[in-house]
Amino acid sequence: MVFKLNLYLMSIAGLISSIISNLLQLAIFINGLFYIFLMFLGAYIFKMGKNRGKAFSKRFAVLVAAHNEEKVIKFFMESALKADYPKEKYDIYAVLDHCSDRTQEICSNYPIKVIVRDGKELRPGKAAALNYAYKYIDFSLYDAFCYFDADSLMHPNFFSSCCFLLEKGALAIQGKQLSKNPDDCWLSRIISVGQIISAVFFQKPKYFLGLSATFHGKGICLKKNIVSNFPWDEDCLTEDLEMQMRLISSGIFIHWAEDAIVYDEQPVNIRQYMKRTIRWTRGSLDTAKKHLLGLFMRFLGNKDIKALEGFIYCANVYRLSLAGISAILIYFHFEQFNLLIWIYHLIPGAELAIKMLFISPIIIIPFMVLLLEKSDIKMLIAYFLQPSLAILRVPTFIGGIFKDRINWDRTEHSSAIAISDIIRMQ
Repeated sequence: MVFKLNLYLMSIAGLISSIISNLLQLAIFINGLFYIFLMFLGAYIFKMGKNRGKAFSKRFAVLVAAHNEEKVIKFFMESALKADYPKEKYDIYAVLDHCSDRTQEICSNYPIKVIVRDGKELRPGKAAALNYAYKYIDFSLYDAFCYFDADSLMHPNFFSSCCFLLEKGALAIQGKQLSKNPDDCWLSRIISVGQIISAVFFQKPKYFLGLSATFHGKGICLKKNIVSNFPWDEDCLTEDLEMQMRLISSGIFIHWAEDAIVYDEQPVNIRQYMKRTIRWTRGSLDTAKKHLLGLFMRFLGNKDIKALEGFIYCANVYRLSLAGISAILIYFHFEQFNLLIWIYHLIPGAELAIKMLFISPIIIIPFMVLLLEKSDIKMLIAYFLQPSLAILRVPTFIGGIFKDRINWDRTEHSSAIAISDIIRMQ
């Protein structure tokens, strides 16, 4: 009797394990198809425009948070002050968070407003600094707030492009993010290519489908009523991602502004890259824990496809662990039904078809886009070197799991590139 009971329990456990395995395979398959679809759509609409124009009616408050950024902050100030926008319609606020270098001295040389936050009792961090700055800003003077990091550079058309969307009713906007230092080294070049691919094959096609853009921490524009009602989460290390998911959960659409370009500095060594990616992983895990259920419930209750896409994007922080679990379960249930194996063998010639399906968007299409964008040979080579960073996914994921939420672990910035250098090269 006991033996039969054990066999019964083992068969039940095996059935449950097989069901979980196939559900994971289904999730991985749908996720992959969705992003491949976005890539094909991105190739199709490559030269198309949507909601692109200029306007000059709105007033902006520009907030740049900085902690010991004496090497780069002057370049941001110069780019912002060179904006192709009426100077009386925007003010720049440098929010200096516990700076101990010459950042404040450098900021005092520009016609901007400086907010100093240096109390020992005050918790450091970008989100806390931005929330602190609101107490010293008269909201009635502005229509919208724009956010940048000290290493950022603002394209001259940033304000006019955002103003155009604000006049059309936009509440939240993300500008197009590109790298300002792709030629520093091969690491920065590889990451820079990734940003180009993201803009063409992720942000733009999502926007054409009516899906919310993804926040990148800089180049963000929020209408002032959003700023008033949605303070930054001071407990999250990826306050931009958390804000994105909170807005989507509340039914607020995030526009993507292709001409509102922001340039930022990429890591130039593995240590910087690992530190930044570990921080992003920790913040992404916390954001997923906080918002996944709410996003999915909004999709079910409101039939909000934007919430479903937000759920998928937010859940992707778990994709490495889910793929690993799925591979293990397939190994133990190889003789049983497995969705991915069944799909692979379902149609005659499926093996070749699936290979072409993945080779085309992953290699051929992006490569052709880089050629059309007139990227130099080093950038084209860097595209094919992107998989080399995959070896760091496991250690960064593990590091993110154990990363504390107190220490920001900022990335050191030192790129002495001005906006005039970039515009001249374009």
